[in-house]
Amino acid sequence: MLTENEISRLRKAIIATIASPVIGSIEDYAWEAIFHYVKDISLSDPALGRSKLLYDAVDMATQTGWSLKSLQLNNINPGSTFFFVIQRADVIKKAVQLGFPDLTERSSPQELGAAIIKHWNDKIITSKSAQNVTNSYEGILLKTIRGTIYAYCEYLLEPLNSDAFSWAWTVDRITGKDGAGLQGSIAGKAELVWYKNQKQLFRARTIPLDVVIINIERVRLEPDRYVETMIAALREQYNNTPNENLELDT
Repeated sequence: MLTENEISRLRKAIIATIASPVIGSIEDYAWEAIFHYVKDISLSDPALGRSKLLYDAVDMATQTGWSLKSLQLNNINPGSTFFFVIQRADVIKKAVQLGFPDLTERSSPQELGAAIIKHWNDKIITSKSAQNVTNSYEGILLKTIRGTIYAYCEYLLEPLNSDAFSWAWTVDRITGKDGAGLQGSIAGKAELVWYKNQKQLFRARTIPLDVVIINIERVRLEPDRYVETMIAALREQYNNTPNENLELDT
C-alpha cells in the first residue's frame, strides 16, 4: 500500500489534476501520471508510444510493477465488491496458441474457463519477464460520480490457479436460457466473468478495510488563469533547461 508521504502526494496530485479546467475526470493516462508522481518514478510522454504490456508503472529500482485502473462507483465502502475489465480475451481465436485446438463457444464451461485463465496467466507471465517485474500489483483508483471522494486499493497480481475455479454460464433473465456471460467462481463466489460477445474478461475485487480514502473539494481554475499559469511554469522550466524546439512567445 501507500506510505504516509505517498498518500499526501496522492491527495495533492488529485487536487491539482481536478483543478485543471481541461480535465473532467481522472481516467486512463491521467491516473497513470498521478501514480508515477506518487511513487516518484520516471514517466514517459504518451506521444512516444504506449506499451500493450500489463504494467502501466514500473519501479526499476525495486522491480515492482503496477497494472493501473480508474473506476467510477456509486458508493465506495470497505467490504463491497466491484467488477472491472482486465483483458480482452478472444480465446476462441487464439485456441490453438493457448493449447486448446478444439475449443469453440459450445465447449464445456470448464474447458472454456481453463482457456480463459491460461490467456490471462500468459499475459502476466510475459509482461513480468518483458518488464523485469518481480513484485506484481494492481493499483486501482476508485471515484464517485461527483469527483469529491477517491479511494486507492492495491492488490497482489499473480497467475490464477485454474483448478480452483468452477465455471457456468449465467442465465438470461428474460429467456431463462444460457446468457452471454461465463462466470468463474471460487467457493460459490464469482471471481471472473467472460462475455463471449465482446470477448472481455471482468474480475471481481473487494474494497479492503485498509483502503485509502481521500475527500477533496472540487476547486477549478478559470481557463485564462490555468493557461497563463502553465505557460509561466513552462517558461521557467525552459529557462532552466533550454529546449530549442520549445516556442512559448506569442
